Amino acid sequence: MRNRLSAGLLLFAVGYGCSEPEPTGSATPEIDTDVIAFVNVNVVPMTTEQVFESYTVLIDEGRIRDIGPVAATTIPTGATRIDGTGRYLMPGLTETHGHLPSASVPAMVTENFLFLYIANGVTTVRGMQGNDSQIALREKIRTGELLGPQLVLGSPSMTGTDVTSTEQAEALVRSYDEAGYDLVKVHEGLAPEVYDAVAGTAFQLGMPFAGHVSDHVGLFRALDIGQSTIDHLDNYVEALVPEGQELEEPPGLRGAHELLERIDESRIDLLVQKTLDADGSVVPTMVLWESGIYATRPSEVLLEERPEIAYMPKETVERWVEAVDARIEEADPEAMMRLAALRRRILKALHDGGVRILLGTDSPQIFSVPGFSIHREMKLYTEVGMSPYDVLASGTKVAGDFLTGDFGRIELGQRADLLLLEANPLDNVANVSKRVGVMVNGEFITEEEIQKRLKEIAASYER
Repeated sequence: MRNRLSAGLLLFAVGYGCSEPEPTGSATPEIDTDVIAFVNVNVVPMTTEQVFESYTVLIDEGRIRDIGPVAATTIPTGATRIDGTGRYLMPGLTETHGHLPSASVPAMVTENFLFLYIANGVTTVRGMQGNDSQIALREKIRTGELLGPQLVLGSPSMTGTDVTSTEQAEALVRSYDEAGYDLVKVHEGLAPEVYDAVAGTAFQLGMPFAGHVSDHVGLFRALDIGQSTIDHLDNYVEALVPEGQELEEPPGLRGAHELLERIDESRIDLLVQKTLDADGSVVPTMVLWESGIYATRPSEVLLEERPEIAYMPKETVERWVEAVDARIEEADPEAMMRLAALRRRILKALHDGGVRILLGTDSPQIFSVPGFSIHREMKLYTEVGMSPYDVLASGTKVAGDFLTGDFGRIELGQRADLLLLEANPLDNVANVSKRVGVMVNGEFITEEEIQKRLKEIAASYER
C-alpha cells in the first residue's frame, strides 16, 4: 500500500495529541504497518445528518476496518496516523454521469483527466460514453496501477441512428454484457420497439439501462419499463405538454418558444408521482444545461468565470468556445432562460416529492471540467432548495447505495474513499473544497500534492 503524506499530517507513536487506550490484560499489542488511522477527527458518516466528534477511523486494504471514539479505539502499532483535530472526514463524492477518455487519447492526457476528479474529491465515476479501452482502464485503477476514481462503466451509446432493429439491439446488449460493461447506455432516436428490445434483453441479463430518453419513447414509457436513471432531466419538460398537444418533431433550440407555449406546469405533480411509482432516479446535470445547452452567456464570460479551464487541452476548450457561441447565435436567450428556470422548478419538485436525485454533471462537456463541475452542480442544488445534507447525500450514500452498495458511507466494511476537510460540509457544501486531502484506493493524497499536480497539468496545456 502506498501512502502519500506530507510531514505536517503525520502523527507518530508518541505526542500525537489524543489518548490511546492501553492494551488490556496480557494481550500483545497488534502490529500492522499497513493501517492508516484518522485520529481525533469529526466524522460525517452520511448515514444520518450528524457529526461524530473526536473519533478514530482505521483503514486497511482500502476498507474501513474500525470506527469509534478516540478513547475506545485501539490503533495498531506501526499504523500511519493522520491528525484529524478540528477537521471533518466524509465519504468521497460520485460523478454519476461522466465521460471517460478513449484509447485515442494520449496516456498523459488520460492520467491528467482522471486526476482532476481526485483533486476535487470525486472518488467514483459512472462513465456514460463507453468504449472498449475503458474496461482495461477500470482494472488498472482497481489494482492501483493507475491513480483515478473507481469506475462504473456504461456501454457505448445506443442511438436510433446506429441501432435500427430489435435483432441488432439484442445482440449489442449481449455483447456489452460479455465485454464487462456495468450498464447499457441508451440515447436519442431509438424507436419504441428497439428500445423495448434493449430493455428486455438487459433485464434478462441483469444489466441496468440508463441515460437519455428517446423522444419516440417518451418519459412515461421509459419510467414504466424500468429505465434505471433519467439523465439530464431528459424529456421531463416535454412531458409537461398535455396528451394530444405534443409537437410533431423534437423542438430543438429554435422550437423552444413553441414548446414553452404548450406546457402545463400543473402536470409537474404527475411527473413526480410517475417517477416515484417507477422507483426512478434522476441525474440532473443542471449546470451544463444552463451554461452550455441553453447557452445565454458568451464564451468569453465563461472563460473568465471558470479558471479551471486551465486544466483542459487547448483543442477541447476551442471546441467548447465554438459550441457556446454558435448556440447563442441560434437560440432565443429569453426562451433559454425560461427553460432553465423551468428545469429548476422541476428539480425542486422531484426532490421535495422524494425522488432519488443522483449527483452528476456530464463532464467533460461544454465548459464543464471534470471534478470542478461537481462543486458547481452542488451549489446549484442548494439554490433550488436542497439542504447541504441532501446535496451531499446525492453524491455519497444515495449514489453509493444505488450503484454498488459498498461506498458512500463511513461504515465498517465500506470502501475507504474519503475526504478530509478543514470545515463542516453540513454547514455549507462549499466547505467540500476546503480539503486537507483525499483518500482513494488505499492512498492518501494531500492537498499540497494536489495543488502541485494541478499546476503541472496547467503548465502542460499552457496557451
